[in-house]
Amino acid sequence: MRVLRLAALSAFLLFVPSSEAQQLQIHYINVGWGGSVLVIGPDGTKVLMEAGNTGDGTNEVVPYLQFIGILPANGLDYTIVGHQHCDHLGGLDEVINAGYNVQVKNYYNGSSNTTTCVTQWNTAAAGTTAGAPVVATVGEQILLGNGAKLTFVAGNGSIIGGGSVSVSDENDRSIAVLIQYGGFDYLWASDLGGGNIDTDCTGRFTSSQTDVETSVIQAISPGGAFPLISAGGIDVLHVNHHGSESSTNKNWMNLSQPAVAVISVGAGQTTGWDLPRKDVVENVLLAQATACITVPAAFVLQTEEGAPAGDLTSLAGFSVGNITIATDGQSSFTVSADGQVNQGPNEVVAAGLPRTFNLDDVTGPDTEAPTTALTSPADGATVAGTVNVTATASDNVGVTRVEFHLDDVLQSTDTTAPYEWSWDTTTTGNGSHVLKSIAYDAADNFGTSAPLTVTVNNVPGLDISNWRLVQANSTQTFFFPAGTVIPDNGYVIIARNATKAQFEAFWLGGTPLPSNVVYINSADTMPVINGDEHYTLYNAGGAKVDGKTVTMDASAGDSVQRKDPCLAAGKRTSWNVFPASSATPGSGAGAGCGKGAVINEFSDALGTGNFIYEFVELHYDKD
Repeated sequence: MRVLRLAALSAFLLFVPSSEAQQLQIHYINVGWGGSVLVIGPDGTKVLMEAGNTGDGTNEVVPYLQFIGILPANGLDYTIVGHQHCDHLGGLDEVINAGYNVQVKNYYNGSSNTTTCVTQWNTAAAGTTAGAPVVATVGEQILLGNGAKLTFVAGNGSIIGGGSVSVSDENDRSIAVLIQYGGFDYLWASDLGGGNIDTDCTGRFTSSQTDVETSVIQAISPGGAFPLISAGGIDVLHVNHHGSESSTNKNWMNLSQPAVAVISVGAGQTTGWDLPRKDVVENVLLAQATACITVPAAFVLQTEEGAPAGDLTSLAGFSVGNITIATDGQSSFTVSADGQVNQGPNEVVAAGLPRTFNLDDVTGPDTEAPTTALTSPADGATVAGTVNVTATASDNVGVTRVEFHLDDVLQSTDTTAPYEWSWDTTTTGNGSHVLKSIAYDAADNFGTSAPLTVTVNNVPGLDISNWRLVQANSTQTFFFPAGTVIPDNGYVIIARNATKAQFEAFWLGGTPLPSNVVYINSADTMPVINGDEHYTLYNAGGAKVDGKTVTMDASAGDSVQRKDPCLAAGKRTSWNVFPASSATPGSGAGAGCGKGAVINEFSDALGTGNFIYEFVELHYDKD
């Protein structure tokens, strides 16, 4: 068991800025050979990424959390298990069992790897407010406050931007996250593999792991499938797999261009592992393999020395114990450490810690406003019932919230993408209304979307959204659009290819259709009456509502009109057949008996070009 030295920790914590200063903090908890990183966002959001091996949760992580003021009563917001090996998740159940409730989510990589450690963690996680671990979705974000964010950029072989790598080794299934705050970037990927692409140059060789690192760093770099970092790379790099020769390839180094690289390593390894390796620390991170490492050397820190050591073990990184990186995201970040080393020397003084580094993306005051746009409903749409209003938003630093306004009155606020508001239009008067979204960033800059005008029409009636009308012989099927409502005792007309004005001019001599008629132009999809046609109506669940009807005579040119909604659709005696000139669109239904929606009329006008005036009419027989 490692013992926390209070004097050393107290001195170390003097250099950790308070959350009141809107600092992002990244804590490397020294669990020896294993991994445990605590992220504290500017708003106090706490994300624990792994907790070392079995025993480390109790002996290292919990005492560290308590000493920096995170007590069981405070709990944690999120946990992330990069991959399901015991040296990374073995201590997590111990943290939970020590009273630390997880409030929001427990994430894992989606692997089916099973061990006693995994079972114990799953059981403990299931008892938290967050519940059982869920698979981290690539592209998903955790907002850390004041524009800071954690983005899942890879997991189980999936890469942000749509790419993927076929993986089989559990290490290669590791989650990768990018944490950003203003101009600060930190990249962590647990034990992700780098393959053998640079063996001839760096001396790195692995017999088991695949190159996933290249796909990840290329995807998030400028010109990649999902660029998130600048040409200057990142500020702090987590060295994957404890400095193993299977990870940290030339592309991971060259494209990330880190100022600082941190290795979680220590005693407890199997003999011959010799982590961290010289071919990684000296040749890659310290840029001594000049034939393929083309960026400056990083400042390399490690929690302690690896053991048992061998001829391949590197001693070039500074062994400094628990490490904290803190930044306000504006101009610099500061690295400090407490020197609590259990294996090897305490090299805090030799490393010159605490030490401040300039950000590669220096940012001044944030004056750039976010942009936002409404994506649904469509401009000019007629809406009814409950409508999902959605918006997109982006910002150079980060969007903190999106507001939805109706007629210039705030209705709802969403802080997490996808940004949406469920609008109950029945609380709004019928008629024309204006929607807009407003996006804000942490500096209270804001951008407003283009206005969107919709018409609310909550007419009492029957909602036939996604119902379908099937026409035989021509084998046509028409799906009623979302929001289609037949007014009580009213009608809906499906016309083949005519505007409402054209339809009214042809069939009604220019007289408008009654107000209880819903008109739909099917854009030449329905009906297609060539004679000998009949119709069947189904609801959204697939149940038959009415039909099949009688057929139109083969010669067509008729208007087939139902005598009464109560009469059976399939009997000839239920219908009148008149010349098309006697059609009665929007009227003419019989007395009825409250039968509901029925097929009421279908007509076909003869004459050159008149096929566009074919129509089918439904009637809602309410009472």
